Amino acid sequence: MTKTLYLMRHGQTVFNLKGKIQGASDSPLTSLGIQQAQAARKYFETHNITFDTLVSSSQERASDTLENVAPERNYQRLKGIKEWSFGLFEGESVSLLNATYDPKFLYGDKIVPFEGESREEVETRVYHTLEKIMQNSNGDTVLAVSHGSTIGLFIRVILGYDEGSKYDMGNCHIAKFEYDNNEFKFVEIIDPIV
Repeated sequence: MTKTLYLMRHGQTVFNLKGKIQGASDSPLTSLGIQQAQAARKYFETHNITFDTLVSSSQERASDTLENVAPERNYQRLKGIKEWSFGLFEGESVSLLNATYDPKFLYGDKIVPFEGESREEVETRVYHTLEKIMQNSNGDTVLAVSHGSTIGLFIRVILGYDEGSKYDMGNCHIAKFEYDNNEFKFVEIIDPIV
């Protein structure tokens, strides 16, 4: 049976607005971030998409986004789909992190000396968590709210690093995947705000 995964990035946060690195740290959604989440809810409603399983990263910005997309629905918070930990870079200007950025591998292992996670650590935990969600879902449609770098890395794992690097995840953008025979297939990126 083919299942569908909608993997969505959280709405805009205060740190996004101020150009600060979040990673494992957190900051609240802005009013625009809440509007983006509500636009995603409207997109799903307009397209008659309902969810059998709802999960979010354990970070507040993701769970707050999910609560705006699917109010009054039960969901599970999972550490396995939290954002990449950027170690000592967290709370600093995004320009510092951008200096380590590589379109193909994102941050690779360049932040490991600064107490951050390696690319392989993030890939492994995100892939295994999403795989487990899809295998254990009783229904066929899943919404998971996560983060830009973790979703970007997951797309690269599924499509390959060259092809996957062509896709960016804006706030509340949704990466759609099909899951069948224990394999993910990338379908599209959805911008619910346009």
